[in-house]
Amino acid sequence: MPRRWSALLATTLVASAAAQGPDTLIFGTTHETDAIVFRYASDYLQRLCADIRQRCVLQSLPGRRSEAMLSDGSLAGEMGRVKDYGRKHPQYLRIDEPFVQTHTYVFTPRGQPAIDSWEELAATAHSVSYKRGIYTYQTKLEALQPRVRPHDVQNVPACLEMVIKGRDQACVYDDGSLSAASRAMLSQGRTGKPLEELGLYIYVGADQRALADSINAAARRLQAQGVKEELRRKYFVR
Repeated sequence: MPRRWSALLATTLVASAAAQGPDTLIFGTTHETDAIVFRYASDYLQRLCADIRQRCVLQSLPGRRSEAMLSDGSLAGEMGRVKDYGRKHPQYLRIDEPFVQTHTYVFTPRGQPAIDSWEELAATAHSVSYKRGIYTYQTKLEALQPRVRPHDVQNVPACLEMVIKGRDQACVYDDGSLSAASRAMLSQGRTGKPLEELGLYIYVGADQRALADSINAAARRLQAQGVKEELRRKYFVR
């Protein structure tokens, strides 16, 4: 294992490093620790790594920082990136199948029509916010310029708050990024039908072919055991 992974554990995850040792692989994700997808991904990662007899830990990071850390080898991989992320970074190795499916929604002010498609968003909303570091939302919203004026914010609660306070006309988010607190905020506005389904993938570094092959094989075994459906019912179905 590269020494920089051990160094990162020593500086940012001291307690975990002491308990888990220097051979722990660190995976990054842009989802906050209280988000549905973080809890799902952490659970899935532990089962995946147990299957390949490897110790792993999931760390919540800002999108650009996680991207940079995978580039310099500080991370073994990233969890929760969309398929298009591979077009931006073709050097990384994407695990074959998504580990979870989430859905994109638009949150609008109370009393305003719900938005059920990207076309409706372009036609009715001018100022739109989205969570920083979500590449697929960035590219789709930028493609709607100048009709739509997109800008990123720190997290999903901040995105929803921009609409609730009347600073933006819409917030684009995915249901996997919701926490209990942000889910409660949805009652202060309107949410339409899903715009799309998003498959979220695991990516590993360009020099991690053996790890990618092991994870792909383990992922197929977990799929055959019904693990993803079990986790979907545990974290998404209410």
